[in-house]
Amino acid sequence: MSTTEEQAAEAFQSGPPIVLAPGPRTSDRIPPPPPPTDVWDLPHGTAWVYRGEGNNGLTRPVLTADGFSVGPSDLSFTWEQLEHGPSPLLSELRRRGRDVVLVGYHERSASILQNAETVMAAVTEAIDRRVGDHPLAVGGFSMGGLVARYALAKMETEGIEHDAQLYYSWDSPHTGAWIPIALQALAHYTKKLDPRFSDQINSPAAQELLWQHIADWKDEPATSERRLAFLRALEEVGTGPETGRPG
Repeated sequence: MSTTEEQAAEAFQSGPPIVLAPGPRTSDRIPPPPPPTDVWDLPHGTAWVYRGEGNNGLTRPVLTADGFSVGPSDLSFTWEQLEHGPSPLLSELRRRGRDVVLVGYHERSASILQNAETVMAAVTEAIDRRVGDHPLAVGGFSMGGLVARYALAKMETEGIEHDAQLYYSWDSPHTGAWIPIALQALAHYTKKLDPRFSDQINSPAAQELLWQHIADWKDEPATSERRLAFLRALEEVGTGPETGRPG
């Protein structure tokens, strides 16, 4: 019995989306994150703040920017990944008196330049709320490392104080991300059945990250104009902050 195009489309759309994202969640038995000490409403995003043990105010901030996916950041999932992965990173930071600031975006697949505005605002907010003068640590994982890198470099170029002594990145594609062209072609070939994977491949952030991209399954691989524009923007701000090298 053959499957019609309508049946195939229904099967695609009834299942979970085929997208590039961290996950799945480790286990339903993992407890939810504790309520944040504070929540910051930021341009194009939000931040959850968890004070370090014994801190009566924001004292030693560590800002972590979210990575790539589609839709708004799920900071509860970010907590789960960083706390219940190979080591309880967030608990250990807080035990050592560090204040954890998880920075998320309203749309993770939006331009890196747009989401960098969220990180810039989070850095300024942390400085304004900080008790004392302990410097900040600012970075992110995956795409978040690039978002934070551009944000800090732009603040330096524009003469805006970021007071970050340490910049860090974790598994960030500083020289470009790679998704096999065959997989990109499959995403576009099946777009008629379910457009979500193709839309993600063609999103602003994906094009800025990928060093080779196709917008349609028949295209020849090339560097997207969006990536070239992002690289020019990064070059204009000096390619990286003065706080340290990407790592």
